[in-house]
Amino acid sequence: MERLNKFNFVILIPVFDCQQHIKELKNEIYKYLENESFFICFVDDSTNNDTCEAIKKYFKENFYILRRKKLEKYSTRFSASLDGFKWISKNIETNYIVEIDSDLAHHPKDIKKGINILNKEDCSLVIGSKYLQDSNVKYRPVQRRIISKVLTIICKIIFDSQISDYTNTFRFYNVKLVKDFINRKMIFKSPIGHLDNLLYMIKKKYKIREISTEYIEYNSTSTVKLKFMLRYLIEFFKCIFKQKFL
Repeated sequence: MERLNKFNFVILIPVFDCQQHIKELKNEIYKYLENESFFICFVDDSTNNDTCEAIKKYFKENFYILRRKKLEKYSTRFSASLDGFKWISKNIETNYIVEIDSDLAHHPKDIKKGINILNKEDCSLVIGSKYLQDSNVKYRPVQRRIISKVLTIICKIIFDSQISDYTNTFRFYNVKLVKDFINRKMIFKSPIGHLDNLLYMIKKKYKIREISTEYIEYNSTSTVKLKFMLRYLIEFFKCIFKQKFL
Protein backbone atom coordinates (compact mmCIF):
# COMPACT_ATOMS: atom_id res chain seq x y z
CA MET A 1 0.00 0.00 0.00
CA GLU A 2 1.28 3.47 -0.92
CA ARG A 3 2.12 5.62 2.10
CA LEU A 4 -0.77 7.99 2.77
CA ASN A 5 -0.68 11.75 3.15
CA LYS A 6 0.14 13.25 6.52
CA PHE A 7 -2.56 13.53 9.19
CA ASN A 8 -2.21 15.24 12.56
CA PHE A 9 -3.41 12.11 14.34
CA VAL A 10 -4.72 8.63 13.69
CA ILE A 11 -7.55 7.04 15.68
CA LEU A 12 -6.92 3.34 16.30
CA ILE A 13 -10.13 1.39 16.97
CA PRO A 14 -10.11 -2.39 17.61
CA VAL A 15 -13.52 -3.83 16.70
CA PHE A 16 -15.14 -7.19 17.42
CA ASP A 17 -18.71 -7.98 16.36
CA CYS A 18 -19.83 -4.45 17.13
CA GLN A 19 -21.74 -3.50 13.99
CA GLN A 20 -24.55 -2.05 16.13
CA HIS A 21 -22.22 0.70 17.40
CA ILE A 22 -20.66 1.82 14.13
CA LYS A 23 -23.23 4.40 13.04
CA GLU A 24 -23.22 6.22 16.39
CA LEU A 25 -19.43 5.95 16.58
CA LYS A 26 -19.13 7.67 13.20
CA ASN A 27 -21.62 10.39 14.19
CA GLU A 28 -19.83 11.20 17.44
CA ILE A 29 -16.36 11.21 15.88
CA TYR A 30 -17.35 13.69 13.18
CA LYS A 31 -19.44 15.75 15.57
CA TYR A 32 -16.42 16.55 17.75
CA LEU A 33 -13.59 16.30 15.20
CA GLU A 34 -15.23 17.82 12.14
CA ASN A 35 -12.41 20.25 11.33
CA GLU A 36 -9.50 18.07 12.43
CA SER A 37 -6.95 16.31 10.22
CA PHE A 38 -7.23 12.64 11.15
CA PHE A 39 -7.31 9.10 9.79
CA ILE A 40 -9.00 6.03 11.31
CA CYS A 41 -7.51 2.53 11.44
CA PHE A 42 -9.99 -0.20 12.41
CA VAL A 43 -8.56 -3.55 13.48
CA ASP A 44 -11.33 -6.07 12.92
CA ASP A 45 -11.28 -9.44 14.72
CA SER A 46 -14.97 -10.10 14.12
CA THR A 47 -16.42 -13.55 13.55
CA ASN A 48 -18.20 -12.39 10.37
CA ASN A 49 -18.22 -9.49 7.90
CA ASP A 50 -21.08 -7.53 9.49
CA THR A 51 -18.86 -5.05 11.34
CA CYS A 52 -16.66 -4.55 8.28
CA GLU A 53 -19.70 -3.88 6.10
CA ALA A 54 -21.10 -1.41 8.65
CA ILE A 55 -17.80 0.49 8.67
CA LYS A 56 -17.79 0.70 4.87
CA LYS A 57 -21.40 1.89 4.92
CA TYR A 58 -20.94 4.77 7.35
CA PHE A 59 -17.31 5.82 6.89
CA LYS A 60 -16.60 7.24 3.45
CA GLU A 61 -12.99 8.48 3.50
CA ASN A 62 -9.68 8.45 5.38
CA PHE A 63 -10.09 5.05 6.99
CA TYR A 64 -8.67 1.54 6.66
CA ILE A 65 -9.88 -1.82 7.95
CA LEU A 66 -7.15 -4.22 9.03
CA ARG A 67 -8.88 -7.60 9.03
CA ARG A 68 -7.55 -10.33 11.33
CA LYS A 69 -8.55 -13.91 12.02
CA LYS A 70 -9.12 -14.41 15.75
CA LEU A 71 -8.65 -17.98 16.99
CA GLU A 72 -8.57 -17.38 20.73
CA LYS A 73 -11.77 -17.28 22.81
CA TYR A 74 -10.38 -14.78 25.32
CA SER A 75 -9.78 -11.11 24.55
CA THR A 76 -6.71 -10.48 22.40
CA ARG A 77 -7.17 -6.73 22.55
CA PHE A 78 -3.49 -5.91 22.89
CA SER A 79 -2.37 -8.00 19.92
CA ALA A 80 -5.07 -6.31 17.82
CA SER A 81 -3.87 -2.89 18.95
CA LEU A 82 -0.24 -3.79 18.30
CA ASP A 83 -1.03 -4.89 14.74
CA GLY A 84 -2.81 -1.57 14.28
CA PHE A 85 0.15 0.41 15.58
CA LYS A 86 2.46 -1.46 13.20
CA TRP A 87 0.19 -0.85 10.22
CA ILE A 88 -0.11 2.85 11.01
CA SER A 89 3.65 3.26 11.47
CA LYS A 90 4.28 1.64 8.11
CA ASN A 91 1.55 3.33 6.07
CA ILE A 92 0.67 6.75 7.50
CA GLU A 93 2.68 9.86 8.29
CA THR A 94 1.28 11.31 11.50
CA ASN A 95 2.22 13.02 14.75
CA TYR A 96 0.00 11.15 17.20
CA ILE A 97 -2.05 7.98 17.58
CA VAL A 98 -5.18 7.77 19.77
CA GLU A 99 -6.57 4.40 20.84
CA ILE A 100 -10.27 4.20 21.73
CA ASP A 101 -12.96 1.57 22.25
CA SER A 102 -15.52 1.01 19.50
CA ASP A 103 -18.58 1.16 21.79
CA LEU A 104 -18.11 4.80 22.88
CA ALA A 105 -16.99 3.84 26.37
CA HIS A 106 -14.15 6.19 25.45
CA HIS A 107 -15.85 9.25 24.04
CA PRO A 108 -14.48 11.08 20.98
CA LYS A 109 -15.25 14.42 22.62
CA ASP A 110 -12.15 13.92 24.80
CA ILE A 111 -9.79 13.34 21.88
CA LYS A 112 -8.89 16.98 21.24
CA LYS A 113 -8.15 17.45 24.94
CA GLY A 114 -5.61 14.62 24.90
CA ILE A 115 -4.01 15.78 21.65
CA ASN A 116 -3.64 19.30 23.07
CA ILE A 117 -1.76 17.94 26.10
CA LEU A 118 0.62 16.04 23.81
CA ASN A 119 1.22 19.27 21.92
CA LYS A 120 1.60 21.71 24.78
CA GLU A 121 3.50 19.61 27.31
CA ASP A 122 5.75 17.78 24.86
CA CYS A 123 5.00 14.45 26.54
CA SER A 124 5.05 10.97 25.01
CA LEU A 125 1.84 9.49 26.43
CA VAL A 126 -1.46 10.81 27.75
CA ILE A 127 -3.84 8.48 29.59
CA GLY A 128 -7.56 9.10 29.83
CA SER A 129 -7.98 8.33 33.51
CA LYS A 130 -11.18 7.05 35.06
CA TYR A 131 -9.95 8.06 38.51
CA LEU A 132 -9.23 11.77 38.28
CA GLN A 133 -11.56 14.08 40.17
CA ASP A 134 -13.37 15.43 37.11
CA SER A 135 -13.79 12.09 35.37
CA ASN A 136 -17.29 10.75 34.80
CA VAL A 137 -17.77 6.97 35.06
CA LYS A 138 -21.22 5.40 34.61
CA TYR A 139 -22.81 1.96 34.40
CA ARG A 140 -19.60 0.04 35.05
CA PRO A 141 -20.25 -3.34 36.71
CA VAL A 142 -19.11 -3.56 40.33
CA GLN A 143 -16.78 -6.48 39.60
CA ARG A 144 -14.94 -4.56 36.90
CA ARG A 145 -14.63 -1.48 39.10
CA ILE A 146 -13.16 -3.47 41.96
CA ILE A 147 -10.70 -5.42 39.82
CA SER A 148 -9.52 -2.32 37.95
CA LYS A 149 -9.05 -0.36 41.17
CA VAL A 150 -7.16 -3.17 42.92
CA LEU A 151 -4.79 -3.68 40.00
CA THR A 152 -4.18 0.06 39.77
CA ILE A 153 -3.43 0.32 43.51
CA ILE A 154 -0.90 -2.52 43.27
CA CYS A 155 0.83 -0.83 40.35
CA LYS A 156 0.83 2.57 42.08
CA ILE A 157 2.59 1.03 45.07
CA ILE A 158 5.18 -0.90 43.05
CA PHE A 159 5.83 1.42 40.10
CA ASP A 160 4.59 5.03 39.92
CA SER A 161 2.20 6.55 42.41
CA GLN A 162 1.61 9.58 40.18
CA ILE A 163 -0.32 7.54 37.61
CA SER A 164 -3.95 7.16 38.69
CA ASP A 165 -5.20 4.66 36.07
CA TYR A 166 -3.15 1.69 34.89
CA THR A 167 -6.00 -0.19 33.20
CA ASN A 168 -7.73 2.23 30.82
CA THR A 169 -6.81 1.74 27.16
CA PHE A 170 -7.94 5.25 26.20
CA ARG A 171 -4.44 6.50 25.44
CA PHE A 172 -2.76 9.15 23.30
CA TYR A 173 0.69 8.34 21.92
CA ASN A 174 3.44 10.43 20.41
CA VAL A 175 4.38 8.55 17.23
CA LYS A 176 8.04 8.44 18.34
CA LEU A 177 6.98 6.39 21.36
CA VAL A 178 4.99 4.03 19.13
CA LYS A 179 8.02 3.43 16.92
CA ASP A 180 9.91 2.41 20.07
CA PHE A 181 7.49 -0.17 21.47
CA ILE A 182 6.14 -1.80 18.29
CA ASN A 183 9.32 -3.87 17.99
CA ARG A 184 9.13 -5.24 21.52
CA LYS A 185 8.47 -8.95 21.86
CA MET A 186 4.77 -9.48 22.57
CA ILE A 187 4.28 -11.66 25.65
CA PHE A 188 0.64 -10.95 26.48
CA LYS A 189 -2.02 -10.83 23.74
CA SER A 190 -4.74 -9.98 26.25
CA PRO A 191 -5.43 -6.52 27.76
CA ILE A 192 -2.58 -7.24 30.20
CA GLY A 193 -0.35 -6.41 27.23
CA HIS A 194 -1.46 -2.78 27.57
CA LEU A 195 -0.31 -2.82 31.19
CA ASP A 196 2.99 -4.42 30.24
CA ASN A 197 3.48 -1.73 27.62
CA LEU A 198 2.72 1.05 30.11
CA LEU A 199 5.17 -0.37 32.66
CA TYR A 200 7.81 -0.49 29.92
CA MET A 201 7.25 3.23 29.27
CA ILE A 202 7.56 4.00 32.97
CA LYS A 203 10.85 2.09 33.21
CA LYS A 204 12.13 3.97 30.15
CA LYS A 205 11.17 7.22 31.88
CA TYR A 206 8.90 8.51 29.15
CA LYS A 207 6.96 11.62 30.11
CA ILE A 208 3.39 10.55 30.91
CA ARG A 209 0.39 12.75 31.68
CA GLU A 210 -3.29 12.07 32.40
CA ILE A 211 -6.58 13.77 31.58
CA SER A 212 -10.00 13.41 33.13
CA THR A 213 -12.40 11.60 30.86
CA GLU A 214 -15.90 10.26 30.42
CA TYR A 215 -16.16 6.48 30.68
CA ILE A 216 -19.60 5.01 30.13
CA GLU A 217 -20.02 1.22 29.98
CA TYR A 218 -22.46 0.59 27.14
CA ASN A 219 -21.49 -3.02 26.51
CA SER A 220 -23.93 -5.15 28.51
CA THR A 221 -22.01 -8.35 27.64
CA SER A 222 -18.72 -7.17 29.13
CA THR A 223 -19.30 -9.12 32.33
CA VAL A 224 -19.09 -12.35 30.32
CA LYS A 225 -15.37 -11.74 30.11
CA LEU A 226 -15.12 -12.40 33.83
CA LYS A 227 -14.91 -16.13 33.07
CA PHE A 228 -11.43 -15.42 31.73
CA MET A 229 -10.46 -13.42 34.80
CA LEU A 230 -8.26 -16.14 36.28
CA ARG A 231 -6.18 -16.12 33.11
CA TYR A 232 -5.86 -12.34 33.25
CA LEU A 233 -4.90 -12.37 36.93
CA ILE A 234 -2.14 -14.92 36.31
CA GLU A 235 -0.89 -12.81 33.42
CA PHE A 236 -1.08 -9.70 35.62
CA PHE A 237 1.25 -11.15 38.25
CA LYS A 238 3.60 -12.48 35.56
CA CYS A 239 3.69 -8.99 34.08
CA ILE A 240 4.41 -7.37 37.45
CA PHE A 241 7.21 -9.83 38.18
CA LYS A 242 8.77 -9.40 34.74
CA GLN A 243 8.77 -5.62 34.85
CA LYS A 244 9.95 -5.40 38.45
CA PHE A 245 12.62 -8.06 38.60
CA LEU A 246 13.74 -9.03 35.08
